[in-house]
Amino acid sequence: MRPGLFLCILALAYSTAVNASTSCAINSASDGIGLRVSPTRYDYSVVAGQITEGTSSKYEQAEAIYRWICQNISYDTSYSIRTADGCWDSRSGVCQAYCELFYRLAEPLGLKTYIITGDAKNPDDESDAGHSWIFAVTSGENTGILIDPTWGAGSVSGGIFKRSDNDMTWFHVDPRWMIFTHFPDDEMFQLLDDPLTRAQYDSLPMVMPLWGEYGFDAGNILDYYLSRTAYSRSGTADDAPTVMEPACGDVLIRQMPLQRTLRIGRTYNFSLGRLTDCRIAIINGDLYTDWDYSGNLCEMAFTPSVPGDLVLSIRKPDGKYWGFVKYEVAEPNAEDLRMLQQTRPLAMPEITSLPNASGSAELMMTIGIDGRELLSLARSGDVTSLPVFYSSDVVYKVAGIPLNGTLEAGKEYTFTIKPESPAKWAIIDGGKWHYDWQTTPVAGTISMTIVPQGTGPLVIAANTGNSRDYSYCIEYKVE
Repeated sequence: MRPGLFLCILALAYSTAVNASTSCAINSASDGIGLRVSPTRYDYSVVAGQITEGTSSKYEQAEAIYRWICQNISYDTSYSIRTADGCWDSRSGVCQAYCELFYRLAEPLGLKTYIITGDAKNPDDESDAGHSWIFAVTSGENTGILIDPTWGAGSVSGGIFKRSDNDMTWFHVDPRWMIFTHFPDDEMFQLLDDPLTRAQYDSLPMVMPLWGEYGFDAGNILDYYLSRTAYSRSGTADDAPTVMEPACGDVLIRQMPLQRTLRIGRTYNFSLGRLTDCRIAIINGDLYTDWDYSGNLCEMAFTPSVPGDLVLSIRKPDGKYWGFVKYEVAEPNAEDLRMLQQTRPLAMPEITSLPNASGSAELMMTIGIDGRELLSLARSGDVTSLPVFYSSDVVYKVAGIPLNGTLEAGKEYTFTIKPESPAKWAIIDGGKWHYDWQTTPVAGTISMTIVPQGTGPLVIAANTGNSRDYSYCIEYKVE
């Protein structure tokens, strides 16, 4: 194992008891295959019995050992502790020590295990490093499950180990997930009907078992990326998005782009099933929450407009949004911008770079601002800043308003709004309130012409009747 890399596995093969996985077996002639276990000076039988007290099967014993190791053993960032005894004494070790301790705790219970050698991908840069893992028999003579207690225990960043909180992602791992990141020296321990070649393994992106907790089928995802490899000129599949934990148990992902890099101006479909009463957003420059809901299903056809990160996020009780799927949006080329202008002109750089534009694109689309008109005015220099658009519970469309955020004192302006929910509307100019709207019943609009007399804010506001207060909707600056 190379210093600085946090890559190891304990492998247990698997049964139908958990995660709806199929049983996996090894050749009965495989006894003795794998890494030789270091000699021990301890009798682990007493502590093994304590750790597994109350269990009634080999599977439950393996789970109890996994949980204990994950909760009690830290990663040795000095990379010097490699044996079960050293791991037990210091409560730390590298992956080999994790594996040997697992082996020694399983041995007195009659839980048959094998320490295997192979490679795994570095989560940080997807490079490979040699490490060891275990095959433990939990059913019959040669059938069991896959486990990685080292990764289950936590991670290392900047030379500091951070323990995971009850991470069962790496217990009872489907071999079709494991092969994305772990490649055994002996193909038998892939536990696949059709073992992958080293070239196929190297071509796969970094996909973790966590995907399964969001409802993805391991076989379908593996087939998808292998097929992308077959048709790729580079011989590698598309990089995968990064899937993270925060929405596990709250969301099932029915559809999302499976490539890591998205392009500005292209439209991508997202479909999520909500298991709890949660709020979901797409964050790409602005925060977008305009999902189409059908029961617990929410869908959005989204067009990225800002290079950098695009993150599917869930709002937690603390009010913050936490990302659970992360993409990279590439810097746009001319074709990207041409497509963006067609699909989301309000997200064009000429508009998003204007003063007051930050966070306004979604709201401007919602209230019906004509993106093509605004883009033309921005390019001609007739619009040099935007009004401030406020989010509120007032439902309306803009039928005709000045699009420049700065108005001139003494000049006449007409504001036309199409209310879509009951509300009282007003224009506030320098502290003076105006309520004398002209109504056009056929169009369903209200209009008012104002000549600002002084400098300062001019605000369009509405009262929905829920309180005496008016909510700001649109604010201008009068100079």
